[in-house]
Amino acid sequence: MRFRTIGSAKAVPAVLVGIAFFLGACQIKPSVEKAPERKPPEDLFVFAEGYWQRGQWPEALEAYKAFLEQYPEDKKSPLALHRVAEIALRSKEYGEALKILREIREEFPGYEGLPGVHYEIARCLYLLGDHEASKEEALKWLNRFGRHEMREKVLYLLGEDFEALGDRLEAFRWWLLAEQEGISDLPLRTQVRERLEKIIAQSPIGALESMAEYATGTDFAPKIFYRMAVLLLEDKDLEGAKEMAMALVRSTSEQAWVSKGRDLLERIQAEMSVRPGVVGCLLPLSGPFAIYGEEVLRGIQLGMGLFGDPAQSGPVELAVRDTKGSPQVALEGLEELVQKEKVTALIGPLSSRTAVSVAEKAQEIGVPIITLTQKEGITEIGDMVFRNFLTPSREVDRILDATLTEMGLRRYALLYPDNTYGRFFMNLFWDRLQEMGGEVTGVETYDPEQTDFADQIKKMTGLFFRRPPSLVRERRAMRPPEQEECEIEPEKPEPIVDFDAVFIPDNYQRVAMIAPQLLYHEVVDVLLMGTSLWQSPKLLELAGDYVQEALFTSGFFANPDDPEVMAFLNAYRADFDSTPGILAAIGYDTVRLVSRILSREGLRTRRDFQEGLFECKGFSGVTGEISFSPQGEVETQPLLLTIAGGGMALFQ
Repeated sequence: MRFRTIGSAKAVPAVLVGIAFFLGACQIKPSVEKAPERKPPEDLFVFAEGYWQRGQWPEALEAYKAFLEQYPEDKKSPLALHRVAEIALRSKEYGEALKILREIREEFPGYEGLPGVHYEIARCLYLLGDHEASKEEALKWLNRFGRHEMREKVLYLLGEDFEALGDRLEAFRWWLLAEQEGISDLPLRTQVRERLEKIIAQSPIGALESMAEYATGTDFAPKIFYRMAVLLLEDKDLEGAKEMAMALVRSTSEQAWVSKGRDLLERIQAEMSVRPGVVGCLLPLSGPFAIYGEEVLRGIQLGMGLFGDPAQSGPVELAVRDTKGSPQVALEGLEELVQKEKVTALIGPLSSRTAVSVAEKAQEIGVPIITLTQKEGITEIGDMVFRNFLTPSREVDRILDATLTEMGLRRYALLYPDNTYGRFFMNLFWDRLQEMGGEVTGVETYDPEQTDFADQIKKMTGLFFRRPPSLVRERRAMRPPEQEECEIEPEKPEPIVDFDAVFIPDNYQRVAMIAPQLLYHEVVDVLLMGTSLWQSPKLLELAGDYVQEALFTSGFFANPDDPEVMAFLNAYRADFDSTPGILAAIGYDTVRLVSRILSREGLRTRRDFQEGLFECKGFSGVTGEISFSPQGEVETQPLLLTIAGGGMALFQ
């Protein structure tokens, strides 16, 4: 649309005369009807304004156009044109809106709405992507209109322009100015604060230093100093981080920020006073889990060379605390190890609840920790939390890769204990199996304390509901001998074994009871599968004949063909007069890995140690090659073991 013809008071009459001459020349007969009387301009404008107030934009546009066509020289013409431009803006016709706004600015220099026109010109240019021109228009606005009520919008627009032009520091300056001057519009005030906080969160140290100068005396100063302290701490500039944390405390009287600053100072001081080479160890050495904690500790002690093997000695000094299997006791031990012993890193704990509590606290205070737990998702707590232990998801993936992908088995039965371990593995196995295209054809659960599994096996094979009623059995018992001789006994029903494998996520004691009963109930020619809890020489002693060719996962195997494994095995037997299991092997490997990292030149802080863990690739241990993912998970793949004759062997 164009309204240029109404812009000049001199040009309009000539145009109107021309239109009248054109209409007169075309008329054949004079009209006998009286020309309709035009509405007064006030009425027509009020009519258009009514549509505007009700948000009826198409109707308002037509009404304003009618007003402008009839009364191009009326005093309300610039306002009507302004309304048309604003409707074009609402319709995202930015080019058309810009054209009309520029016309108003040129033709009506005395229009009282000129500050809004100038702002909207700058806004249109921003929306059209011409940020340089928009910025220039906004700066001109400030020079011309100064303290006008639209100033807060112009300041916000300037921030947008500078951000779009890649100058985030200038964007910060203009938005901070808007925030300091006070913004009356609540949504705009919220937007400004969000943009300021986003810039602070995404800016590097250099930009933050300049922002801190701009923000002096504002409530953004502590946010900036906190961000700078954290970044410097991550960069291992402890002195710089300490300076920024102190600046944070001095910059505000708000208690929440003062507390954050003091917490940072304590963390920095702890980093600066770390005793290189001292490692804390949190294990259950008494209570219900003591047997497991003792095995890990033995592996750690062997790996440190505490029993006279100079080849294993290293720069590690161990500080051990007994968790007693309690999260609260473990947290108390953590505090003591950090504050009193000034440890560089932590190893442990074992149990899920205790490990989670300790890992959360270690992350909070910035101490790297290598947990020894199966708890899924524990490394998601933060970048200071690592895990060196076999996880259920890795176990399930390994056994399904072998049986479904490599061996081609498709149908599976699940027989699991009704406890946390059994339910978790059952769900994990089922979900993963479905993802890989396999099928579950039978599912049964049992009480972890029971010893007779006949009902579960019969249900899995379709025999449970085929028993004759008790009344029939009684009548058969009452038959006379001559009748019994004349009757033909029905054949015993055969089990329906519609599965290729049975997955039993339970310990070796329970498996040793279940396996013979499966054979008794004629469940034959199926593969038995399990988890790392199956790994025990006692499984062979109790049920060796019934678990031949079974498969189960493991994190450690005493492979006679591996010299390093055999050296560990022989040393452990010599020192402790027993055979090491997975926990001893993981303790042994973990402390040797820690020793290697602590041997690095220039390692002074906990952050140095954390980076060393991430950088460690292909460390050769008795449990396999060890490295950590970016999420802190050990990337060692589980082993797959099978029963062959009178022993266990690696599945090939």
